[in-house]
Amino acid sequence: MSPFGRALLVATRELFAERAHPDGLAAALTFTGMLVLLESLAFGPGRAKASDVASGVYWIAVLFAAVLISARSFDRDLEDDAIDGVIALPGGRDALYAGKVLALGAILLIVAAAAGVFSIFLLDLDIALGGHLLVVALLGVIALPPVVVLVSVIALRVSARVAVVPILSFPMLVPQLVAATQGTAAALTGDGPAALAWAGLLAAFTFVYAVLGLTIVPAAIE
Repeated sequence: MSPFGRALLVATRELFAERAHPDGLAAALTFTGMLVLLESLAFGPGRAKASDVASGVYWIAVLFAAVLISARSFDRDLEDDAIDGVIALPGGRDALYAGKVLALGAILLIVAAAAGVFSIFLLDLDIALGGHLLVVALLGVIALPPVVVLVSVIALRVSARVAVVPILSFPMLVPQLVAATQGTAAALTGDGPAALAWAGLLAAFTFVYAVLGLTIVPAAIE
């Protein structure tokens, strides 16, 4: 089986496991919805719909959702001892990382779409460039899993993994968070060139951290 086939197999298993026990997805959807709602109440209707504020809160919520979903995924694997079986396969370490990234990205797209629709209707946001917004949102979502999964794998056997993963991953994700927030704000206000520039930066971040993860993970779980 090719490396991509092995990664796809791991991703498919992850998605079926999440479908059978959707507690990670449910927690992420609830958290993002509550954060957007609390933001609208805390800032007030006028300030909450400002493009920079709405974008920032939205991406912070999606970032936390990524960590929640990833944590539940690894907890489930450790409970079932399934992760050792994957690692034992030829190329299993690379497949574990790539498959987890693909699965987290797919689930996170659902959460981000739901949170985005909720934010638009709750805050009555005006969207100047819908196509640009979709591009930034898509690239912003796929930029998160490579880092979150990488840190989760490194902290796999740490007893305080629940605290370690956010502490390590959030500082690493600051550039992605800034780029996604600024790109989203630019798309909302009609600044097309700026939105595409930030989107390009997000694509570069995704590529760099994906390569870094595939390089580090095999050694990290020896």
